[in-house]
Amino acid sequence: MKTAIVVSGGDAPGINAAIDCYARLAARKGDQVVGALGGFVGLLNGRLAAIDLRSLQTLVGRGGSILPSSRSPVLQESDARVRLQAVVARHRIDNLLLFGGDGTIRFAGPLLEAWGIPHLVLPTTIDNDVPGTDYTLGHDSACNFAIQAVEGIRATATALPGRIFMLETLGAPTGHLALAIAYASGAHLALLPEYPLELDWLASRLKRIVAQEGYALVLLSEAYPQIDRLVAEIPERAGIRIRYSALGHAQRGADASQRDRVVARDMSRVAYCAFKAGAQGGLVVSRAGAVLLHPGRLPGGDKPPPDRDLYEFVNQL
Repeated sequence: MKTAIVVSGGDAPGINAAIDCYARLAARKGDQVVGALGGFVGLLNGRLAAIDLRSLQTLVGRGGSILPSSRSPVLQESDARVRLQAVVARHRIDNLLLFGGDGTIRFAGPLLEAWGIPHLVLPTTIDNDVPGTDYTLGHDSACNFAIQAVEGIRATATALPGRIFMLETLGAPTGHLALAIAYASGAHLALLPEYPLELDWLASRLKRIVAQEGYALVLLSEAYPQIDRLVAEIPERAGIRIRYSALGHAQRGADASQRDRVVARDMSRVAYCAFKAGAQGGLVVSRAGAVLLHPGRLPGGDKPPPDRDLYEFVNQL
């Protein structure tokens, strides 16, 4: 069996651990693994390379991906099917192992299914916003990275009280990531795009929190509406200065946590065994604490919004 690994879209911590586990398992069983250099763009152009296990071992816990990715929608091009089938035949590829988030699952998976190319997708995004799976690879690492930043902010907030501290996370277009971080870190407020708050109410709440606790810590998603207006007007309405920090793409490149390393290896093992059993398509998902194969497509539509009860608990609503 020969598998081609393709990383599509944004990277996430845990990809390298998953590639390492899959490639080592394949080598142990006498199978071959190659990687596409540049996502589907590289795959369609036949840019494939053997997985160097010795080099990968030193990067197994690092963020990012040893295989370069791409967001270019090349599978939508008119000749994509012919080119892909030619590459698969020329390199004697039996199946594709894909790493990707909602876009890869929603668009690439159905095309490969229609073209008769065996494939499995490992849901990979720090945002944890893929419907049909409780967890996506990389989410825990991104949360841990943010929590370390929160503790640094708290140190300053307690040493120099009387301010509002806002920390922006990645996670667009949803607020799943921001809410998870806010709950785990004990933030005073979580601002999510699904549940926007009125500015006067927010200013009043923040003013009261600062008076009671010396500072206010707010976690907000990068997708929260009108962030610039929020940062400009809250100090005027509350009479308190804001110190604003944004994690940016450093959050995506966090080192893989213990949980993500375990999930990565579990997903790889499930995928490898599924291919050996003849799987033609589907995803490896996490449900009720178990990593398992979901044959075929996931349910359509978006993932339900962040837990309303948890959101109200964090915001004391």
